[in-house]
Amino acid sequence: MTIALFPGQGVQAAGMDGGLAAAASDVFDVASQVLGVDVAELCRDGRSGQADLSSTRWAQPAVLTCSVAAFGVLRDTGEPVTAVAGHSIGEYPALVVAGVLSLADAVRLVALRAAATDDAAHATPGGMAAVMRAERPVIEEICARTGAALAADNSAGQLVISGATEALEQAKRLASEAGAVVRSLDVAGAFHSPVMAPAAEPLAAALEDVTFSAAALDLWSSTTAAPIADAPAIKQALIDQLVSPVLFRETVSGLAEKHGSTLIDVGPGKIVGALARRIVPNADVRFVADLLPAGRDPS
Repeated sequence: MTIALFPGQGVQAAGMDGGLAAAASDVFDVASQVLGVDVAELCRDGRSGQADLSSTRWAQPAVLTCSVAAFGVLRDTGEPVTAVAGHSIGEYPALVVAGVLSLADAVRLVALRAAATDDAAHATPGGMAAVMRAERPVIEEICARTGAALAADNSAGQLVISGATEALEQAKRLASEAGAVVRSLDVAGAFHSPVMAPAAEPLAAALEDVTFSAAALDLWSSTTAAPIADAPAIKQALIDQLVSPVLFRETVSGLAEKHGSTLIDVGPGKIVGALARRIVPNADVRFVADLLPAGRDPS
């Protein structure tokens, strides 16, 4: 049994379509129609008109599109995928390939989510930082003291914190004093923290207008680190995701325990696969990026 894992924001880069634009033109065409830009060009060149991958507003739907297209490559290999999960916005392509959301609805939702979180980030300046060589309870206690938030538990010894500028700086200082290695991340705002709360209302309203179907695969949420099936629970998890930490370590551990340890990183880059290897050291981790047209030997 195989688990498909989808990446979140942070993997975006020019060329991230991996040469898929022609082979998966239907996927890119749907996204282009919804967004009003040439998504194939955006993913290939990093820009398309006013759209730019350096902006959260465009990076998130672009990552979604490339991830869904990449799953088509995996599907064509005949690999028996039984379960899916995503890191942060990676949950949206997971919902698409599980048959819960249409691609068009997922692109609309992610575009709205990206715009709403970008607005929240501008309203309350903040940031994020990776924290290595620290135990989660220590970092959670520091966050409670400073007003920062745990944004992600990615793997053993790799956490992410988030918060408004002053709170984040205090948390970074205390984490360093506690012996952690702290590295600021190049992001637009304090994602997965209470700073993003203003984005919840528009996303919740948009979710009410979308049809959710039954999942055809075992769908796990990295917000709850558990299987999630019915529409109300999925919608709530997507709203909670805005202000809650990504529990990726617990999610992958739970999936591997239930479905075995064949894990495939589906989408641009190799970040979630690398994390999966740290979470399940004996796992058979593969990367769809190695199968994409741009990475194949033309001979």
